[in-house]
Amino acid sequence: MLAFFFVESSHCRCTLNGRRYQLKQGELFIIRGGDQFSFQHDPQQPTSILSACLALGQSSEPNTLFHRNLPRRNQWRSLDDYCGEFEKVMQVLATTGEVGSQLRSTAAVLQWLAYVLHELKAPFASDYDSPANRSAVDKVLQSQRWATERLGQTIMLADWADSVGVGAVYFGRIFKNETGKRPMQWLNERRLQLAARLLQLTSKSIYTVAEECGYDCPFYFSRTFKKEFGIPPSEFRKRGQSQ
Repeated sequence: MLAFFFVESSHCRCTLNGRRYQLKQGELFIIRGGDQFSFQHDPQQPTSILSACLALGQSSEPNTLFHRNLPRRNQWRSLDDYCGEFEKVMQVLATTGEVGSQLRSTAAVLQWLAYVLHELKAPFASDYDSPANRSAVDKVLQSQRWATERLGQTIMLADWADSVGVGAVYFGRIFKNETGKRPMQWLNERRLQLAARLLQLTSKSIYTVAEECGYDCPFYFSRTFKKEFGIPPSEFRKRGQSQ
């Protein structure tokens, strides 16, 4: 996951992984999957933000975009150019439903992304071609697929690491290096995201939702869910039904 956060007008405050930033007009901020990001602005001075989030497919080969040294914070050379390129994508996306619209949308997004990468001139990381590095990425992607297929089951770290043929300590290290999160932290977030969808889209009991998301104890599930979303599962469901 990569997100591009561009300040079109005014300014705003943001927090990335606990560190605070003041962003001004024309700045592009890049957020990676696993980052903790939030932003605020002054209600008396409304801020216009152009944001794009790309969920990139996980294949057996690591996606090269993740291996570029993308600078987090960038002052854009031309505000009008960026806004113009972004508007081209929005115009194409507005044609959804027409014949060939999906292909045009994909092409527009890729063209915009090529423009951004050209302006950033971001090189590949020095160890991009390292066989050991590519192997580690592939193992993490494979392990994520393995765990996603078993969210309702008990997953022990040793078994998880064994699914990709490595030891638990090494697995924890490469997983944190590639995702920014510890394996069990990542797994718990995926389970809670699944639980949120089930609570909103089904009438299953909270006990059943907890069980299908890998939580043997519904009380622990409720406590963990509230810690993540700020409200207990029952209240989360009620709010979803009222919207």
